[in-house]
Amino acid sequence: MSQTFTITGRLASIHKKMDITDANGEVAYTVAAKVASAHHTTYVTNATTGQQIAEINAKVVSIHHIYYVDMADGTHFQLSTQLFHLKDIKDIPELDMQLHGNIMDFNFTIVDTKTGEDLAHGHRRLASLHRIYDLEVLDESRVDELVCIFVVLKRMIDIRKGEELASTY
Repeated sequence: MSQTFTITGRLASIHKKMDITDANGEVAYTVAAKVASAHHTTYVTNATTGQQIAEINAKVVSIHHIYYVDMADGTHFQLSTQLFHLKDIKDIPELDMQLHGNIMDFNFTIVDTKTGEDLAHGHRRLASLHRIYDLEVLDESRVDELVCIFVVLKRMIDIRKGEELASTY
């Protein structure tokens, strides 16, 4: 059975807080960033248990926006925008996962590289006033890792959209 999560940003939040809700509209995860942090440190917490599941840090000096994710269970992985193009295939070797699709438009599939099975599907709702993103998790045993990938991709998209806006002026 799959789970669907939705991510939206709180518009008036100094801490760049986001709630990730489940299909019932209940907050499943909370995401908060430090106000002043050179590494743009972000924390992902399970809203039900109150346990922090991950800390995400951006590399300070990086052309490709590299993010390091440290999971509470000791798992570490990184994501970067280095290879993002219109049709992306992005490896996450530390998790035996691969992203397929148009990542910057948030239309992608996460695949298990060992089995070839789909683990999750992400997409952006087109008919919404604010940018709203959905993640359908097909493998619930890896939900925390998939949610953290979801958070990093949302951050990357926000940064890329900001850079595009800044370059038009």
